[in-house]
Amino acid sequence: MLDSRRLTGPTVLLDRPGALLDVSVDPADRDRAIAAWRDAVARMLAAVGWGGETIAARVFGGGASLGFTAPADSLYAATEINEWAWSAAEAGLAGDAEPDFDAARARLAAAIAEERNPPLLAMRAAARAHGVNVLAGEEVVSVGSGTGVLAWPERAIPQPHAVDWSRVHDVPIALVTGSNGKTTVVRLLAAMAAEAGRVSGSTTTDGVAVGGRFAAEGDFSGPSGARMLLRRQEVETAVLETARGGLLRRGLAVERAAAAVITNVAADHLGEFGVEGLQALAETKLLVARAVQPAGRLVLNADDPVLVGAARRVTVPIAWFSLDRAKPLVERHVAAGGVAAVLRDDTLTRLEAGAARAIAPVAELPIGLGGGARYNIANALAALAAAGALGIPDSAARAALVRFGRDPGDNPGRANLIELGGARLLLDYVHNPHGMA
Repeated sequence: MLDSRRLTGPTVLLDRPGALLDVSVDPADRDRAIAAWRDAVARMLAAVGWGGETIAARVFGGGASLGFTAPADSLYAATEINEWAWSAAEAGLAGDAEPDFDAARARLAAAIAEERNPPLLAMRAAARAHGVNVLAGEEVVSVGSGTGVLAWPERAIPQPHAVDWSRVHDVPIALVTGSNGKTTVVRLLAAMAAEAGRVSGSTTTDGVAVGGRFAAEGDFSGPSGARMLLRRQEVETAVLETARGGLLRRGLAVERAAAAVITNVAADHLGEFGVEGLQALAETKLLVARAVQPAGRLVLNADDPVLVGAARRVTVPIAWFSLDRAKPLVERHVAAGGVAAVLRDDTLTRLEAGAARAIAPVAELPIGLGGGARYNIANALAALAAAGALGIPDSAARAALVRFGRDPGDNPGRANLIELGGARLLLDYVHNPHGMA
């Protein structure tokens, strides 16, 4: 057993909360091991009264990921069920006796009874019925987000009928993921929202920021950072860096978003949590598409062949961005009524409803470094494509693009070009070969 964890949101393997194991197993024994685990899980789920749950497995080179859905108020107990089932499978493969089933059933039933929180399940169902996000963690349960959030201690949740739902709503939320460029796109979108006169909030690997000031510092690119930000009642627009690690460890942080962005897919963190190749990595990052609402937009990089291939399975509206104005994929998309952001005549241009709107020349983008930082021009296009889904006007997007990056504090550690003592220093948070290139 390599890793055992609870899933608080959808993942590649499961469409709702549950439990997941990553196991190492000889390929010659893998099919038998998975079958034995499935049988043990099914028997124990039936014994504890959890009917109708989904059981799923995904194989990788050295083993498999094994999971099942479970009630959202009993996820720690669910991990114990999963671990027991794997121990039973291991015993069967080795020809040993299965761990005592009745004793395990009694122990696990007691763990479920202790953990259960029916008001949480009732509030989750009510939030879905009202079309708003529900967040559980840090011993708090909340519905809505930002200016429309209400929150309670997890053991003092009111009945849904006692909630004034007229006060509850979601603010525009964007999820940003990818191998490189996430933080820059998050900061750009937050700057665009601020130029539109909103209190913008963001989560990144640097911290949780509200209105341009840090509320907490550190790596908050996972679900805990998202919850911290979305429970801040002053926030009017939220932009969440959504790292691969958080998606694999806990699943999607929110179920509803106005926009999601995938900047690119490149070799990074391969071999972790059973993700061994670019295709599996793309599938992981495309989890953010599940949160995009029908009126929202999934922003994808048309210059990334892995993403272009993976996007064939996407069912939500897509907005493409590209450094190539004549890319056939983008031209067909726009001709069919789609939205795109492209580089045309060295100008960032939005294409929508058959019209082209010039937003800002590359020469006026501080982060473009005179056109030399092509990847930052791509990041700016990604932010521009997402801005419309957040209700940010083009004028605000332009104002942010021509201002952002003049001060190194706008985007610290990301291609900061500094003159010092006659030398030119380029400071960058490069952490993989793609970023170095």
